[in-house]
Amino acid sequence: MKEEKMEKMSRREFLVGTGGFAAGAAVGAVLGGGVFNLLPAAAAEATYPYPYVKLDPEKVRKYGYELYYQGGCMYGAASAIIKALAEEVGAPFSSFPVDMFKYGAGGVAGWGTICGTVNGAAAVINLVAPKPEAFPMISELLGWYSETPLPSKKLDAIAKFQDQAQSVATTPLCHSSVSNWCEASGQKESSPQRLDRCAKLTGDVAAKAVELLNAWKDGKFAPVYKVPAETAKCMGCHVGKDSMLNNSFGKMNCTSCHDDHTK
Repeated sequence: MKEEKMEKMSRREFLVGTGGFAAGAAVGAVLGGGVFNLLPAAAAEATYPYPYVKLDPEKVRKYGYELYYQGGCMYGAASAIIKALAEEVGAPFSSFPVDMFKYGAGGVAGWGTICGTVNGAAAVINLVAPKPEAFPMISELLGWYSETPLPSKKLDAIAKFQDQAQSVATTPLCHSSVSNWCEASGQKESSPQRLDRCAKLTGDVAAKAVELLNAWKDGKFAPVYKVPAETAKCMGCHVGKDSMLNNSFGKMNCTSCHDDHTK
């Protein structure tokens, strides 16, 4: 009798009468490929890589500075570029979940590893360019960050602190970047001056990423960064299957953390 009753039950009666089944059906639709019926059309149709149009680096620089104070360095750099793209392109950038980038603050959850500014900017470069084209731009960005005196003075008109000391990070690591700046400026890591320095840095890195992307969009991107001579010496022994030790890899300046034992 029970089976006979179930056979006679209408589909609508079954969905309503089983309380909460609709939610389970929605999950089933996702797992079964029906997710595109649950998402906005623009998000469902978005394919990788996302479309890129040339942006104004100075607008993005300002956005980066402002957004740093809303979610940190990685959030600020990535969101600055995505916000500008949302204004020019709309979807899929206008619905992008930018809060995901907040994990990168302080060199990934305060660990002082890769600086959130380059981490966020690199994520967006990889979002709009396929890997073979994205990686050279990302490498160029990290090299520029490592060797350039920062922050620039280009945000002084709106910054909380003007004409701040500049420093060279020597690596893309948050730890060395902040430590070198604190030494150059005489400020503490916990000071509002350091926070403003990192806000400016966020804008500078986002703007540089846009400059690289704009050149790439025009078919004119050409990397100029070269591995430091000190690092090249280290690589001769440590990097690659043909090296003597073959026990490491990387592009950073080794002597910023290790003693130069090649002398």
